[in-house]
Amino acid sequence: MEILNELTRIQLHGIYLLIAGLIIRFIVGRRRFKRRGVGGLQHFNSYLLALIVMSIEWLFNLAGLAAIIIGLFLLVA
Repeated sequence: MEILNELTRIQLHGIYLLIAGLIIRFIVGRRRFKRRGVGGLQHFNSYLLALIVMSIEWLFNLAGLAAIIIGLFLLVA
């Protein structure tokens, strides 16, 4: 409990961002894994749906990575 009392607000926000980034990347990775078939390829109903879904996942993955990096920076600061 003393460790939590010694953390500054910035470090606490860093922990929140780190956890949020890890959760986002986990959810995106799990969705990609569940979409794979026997051959290891991702299966979509149409090409347009594949482009939209993969673009949104890419953006979320990028946001998750940014949250992790900023969270680590704030945790160290």
